Amino acid sequence: MRPKTPTTKYLERYAEPEVRQRLSLPRSYRTVACIPACDEADNLPATLTRLAQAEGACDALVVVVLNGREGASERVHEANQRTAQHLRGQADLPQDLMTHGTYRGMGLVLVDRFSTGQRLPHKQGVGMARKIAADLALGWMADGRIERRWIRSTDADVRVPPDYWEQPGQARPGTAACVYPFKHLPEGDALQRQALACYDAYLRYYVASLKRAGSAYAYATIGSLLCLDADAYAKVRGFPKKQAGEDFYILNKLAKVGRIETLSGAPLELAGRTSDRVPFGTGVAVAQIQTQLAQGQDYQVYNPQIFDALKAWLTVLDDAGEHGDIERFEEGLKTLPELVRT
Repeated sequence: MRPKTPTTKYLERYAEPEVRQRLSLPRSYRTVACIPACDEADNLPATLTRLAQAEGACDALVVVVLNGREGASERVHEANQRTAQHLRGQADLPQDLMTHGTYRGMGLVLVDRFSTGQRLPHKQGVGMARKIAADLALGWMADGRIERRWIRSTDADVRVPPDYWEQPGQARPGTAACVYPFKHLPEGDALQRQALACYDAYLRYYVASLKRAGSAYAYATIGSLLCLDADAYAKVRGFPKKQAGEDFYILNKLAKVGRIETLSGAPLELAGRTSDRVPFGTGVAVAQIQTQLAQGQDYQVYNPQIFDALKAWLTVLDDAGEHGDIERFEEGLKTLPELVRT
């Protein structure tokens, strides 16, 4: 008997129930992207249109998990119903729990986790929705219905560039995940735009500082930018089922099994709106910064010396690891204060 692959083990033991109930796709696709959508009636159609206009879209499949949590407001559930009606009308989809159709020449799968009896548990959210979609993509890869082994995960309010489907082709061997380049689109009044500019600058400062320190974790942790190697995804047992932060946690796990590579090319354009749909993230951060600025408070970020200390620590650790000498490591620890000062 041939040994089971990480993908086979994952699909058997850790994948969500939807995978066992997955459709038999009527055709094969070259690439795939996954979108968790909640309360996005005003944004998802534009995102899908941009995906359909990107190069190679005729051989691409998009998996949309339309979701709402138990206990969400009636307004959210009504918005999800409107989204479903639009998708079913545009792609000629029946009202089943999982359906396949064509949206502007691009393959589309709609998964119902929004209607009564199908909603996500109160303490789950975007992480679960991302996991369902990515697990389905992995299942169809195992079926031979999706050719390339990259699982893209983006959001319902993103504008993708023309080379979105092609950018991961530049990734080097051994890459566990790619992160697309990005830029934020200013929205709202002058204060909201200032808050977004502060947050965007912080994100770039943080990644650049980690890179200067020599950290393996120098990448943006934004869910709409993700592109995951299928085998690496299976090895780390998929997305955490969290209300927020699932992007941070899966990249943290993937960095332990391979390289996280930031792609070059045209950036994804991200919405700069405020939001309270998740406990933290861009929308929440922009709202909080906006409040601070309105109260005359400065927006503060990590002291650069933190990253100097990190660089010194990594230098000592790398040296000790290279020589395998505990005494050398202990001596290196004594030099840390001097290394930080320089």
